[in-house]
Amino acid sequence: MAYYLGLDAGGTKTFALVGDDTGHVLGFGRAGAGNYECFGVPEAAKEIKTAMDKALETANVTLEQIAGVGMGIAGADLPEDYDMLEKELFTPLLGDKPRVFRNDSMGGLRGGTKDPFGIVIACGTGCVCAGVNRAGKEARVGGISEDFGDMVSGPSLGSEGIKAVWRARDGIIPPTLLTDVFVQRAGCADVDTLFREMYYNRITYDDLQPMAKLVYDAAGQGDAAACDILQWGGNYLGDMVTAVARHLDMCGDAFDVVTTGSAFKGDSPVLLDAMTTRIHRECPAARPVRALYEPVVGALLLGIELDASMTEDKYGTLDNSLDEAAARFGVSFKAQ
Repeated sequence: MAYYLGLDAGGTKTFALVGDDTGHVLGFGRAGAGNYECFGVPEAAKEIKTAMDKALETANVTLEQIAGVGMGIAGADLPEDYDMLEKELFTPLLGDKPRVFRNDSMGGLRGGTKDPFGIVIACGTGCVCAGVNRAGKEARVGGISEDFGDMVSGPSLGSEGIKAVWRARDGIIPPTLLTDVFVQRAGCADVDTLFREMYYNRITYDDLQPMAKLVYDAAGQGDAAACDILQWGGNYLGDMVTAVARHLDMCGDAFDVVTTGSAFKGDSPVLLDAMTTRIHRECPAARPVRALYEPVVGALLLGIELDASMTEDKYGTLDNSLDEAAARFGVSFKAQ
């Protein structure tokens, strides 16, 4: 029997899974931020090793027994990032173990659909879009920062909400329910009090988070300003998807568009509807879907597929095993 390791290293946490070639999940480990951009390479290496060692321990497997490793690593954006991380982090950690090293968005894509091709749009703390076509060619857009063109994220949806509150206060736009939800979240008596508290930094954006939820709450009640914000966000995310599709010559293909991240978890359908409409203008056969599994499962699948393709029988085993692992480790491995 062959054993495989999946690593999903992000800006807040690192997850690791160990499984075998039949689809059984055997071990799990977690640690802190594995993105070297947060605290540097040594600290990222420490967290990744902690998660990896715990997964191996709970699986009762040694690193020497691992046949392949799949990795989705946040902060791996440019070719020189990959070169540096291989040299300074993963070669010391994994030696010459066969491995697939990708940005974390690709782990999200592989965990999001049973197809080995498709496009993922991830929107939460930031946004990134990446894809793989049937020929195995990969492409990615966005995911660096607002300074390099990224427009839409959970925080940006929220900040547009508070801007609408100020515009309504000044009479630039009509009254909006956003005023009520933001005033209530801040614990203020009225919008003028909220304005002064924020003007003098006695209340900050951080105090009001998650602000994107407030926008969704107002949109769910039909508020025009909130719906406009979500439509703006959905249009831009749709443009990201079609950009990747053009890079990969996929516009005429049928494929899954995997949606992940907190920005897709609100109650209002406006953002997803706007994104879907934008996509279908260029990619009429695209299918927006919620992710099947969490990215760490996608990373494990990348490792397994170094040696063999997944089959329906293996997916059946994986689904049952993930339920057992969730009960064992107290973590949901299927996307919520």
